[in-house]
Amino acid sequence: MRYLLGIDQGGTKTAAAIMREDGTIIGTAVAKGAYYPKHGMPLALDRMEEAAELAQKHAGIHWEDISFAVAGVTGIDWPGEDKLMEDALRRRMCLERVTACNDMINALYTVKGITHGMVLCAGTGMNGAIIDETGRQFVYGDYMEDAMQGGSALAQRAIRRVFDAQMGLCGATALTDLFLQYAGVDTVDQLLHAYMTKEGFAEEIRFLMPEIIRMAGDHDRETCLMLEEFAARTVDFIFAGFRKMNISPRQENIVLAGSVLKGPDNYLTRQILERIKEREPEASVVMAEYEPVVGACVMGLRALQVYGETIEQNIDASARERGLCLA
Repeated sequence: MRYLLGIDQGGTKTAAAIMREDGTIIGTAVAKGAYYPKHGMPLALDRMEEAAELAQKHAGIHWEDISFAVAGVTGIDWPGEDKLMEDALRRRMCLERVTACNDMINALYTVKGITHGMVLCAGTGMNGAIIDETGRQFVYGDYMEDAMQGGSALAQRAIRRVFDAQMGLCGATALTDLFLQYAGVDTVDQLLHAYMTKEGFAEEIRFLMPEIIRMAGDHDRETCLMLEEFAARTVDFIFAGFRKMNISPRQENIVLAGSVLKGPDNYLTRQILERIKEREPEASVVMAEYEPVVGACVMGLRALQVYGETIEQNIDASARERGLCLA
């Protein structure tokens, strides 16, 4: 029996999973995340190694049992960076067969039967990629502006809405009470002071995203408007990517993934879906079925040319058992 190691590293967390070649996930682990262009390669490798070793221990196997490793890593945006990461992982983890890619690529494999198409993932940041049936690909990477960086950017937009409401630039919003409670202060003046002076505060507010999304579901007007603006720009990026690749949106599936788009009644996701359909009614849009770390393992199965209905059933059953299934 051969074993696969899948790694998915984002800015918030690094996930690892061990999968048998029959599709059964037998070990998982999570460590802190990293963005290696900012935090450095050593730290990113440390966190990947930590998650991988924990997953290997939970699986009860030895390193030499691993036949193939796939690492989807945020920050691999430019030609040649994948090979640099592969070499670094081989040296660090003493693995012979390693594939490294931008974490958007393994996110595409989180839907059964899909190996090419467009994927958009909104988590701490946001990124997208398009892969056609020949393997030609485009990763958005740094073309995604700061104002579109997923939960981080949305949290900044949300707190800015609070400040705008205080100034009379927009209507009153329930976001005000949410941020006041989070900061443990009584006034917007105190909130602004904390935002400007308290170390780490501006970055930490991204963890409020689930509550912000829920406020849109409760019909807070300013929250809804903010998410609608974000959705419109997101769809601009999606269709721009198709034009850049000279591909019709009718030709490929569009996969939506990431923590910010999770949830059965997610207002932001609904807005993105509606705007895609307005532009191209025949576009096929699907939600990710598994966490991206499962997609990394599936890429490993494909590299080993392992397929089959039983394998798909084992992936689904073990992903559900381990809380890696999104559906």
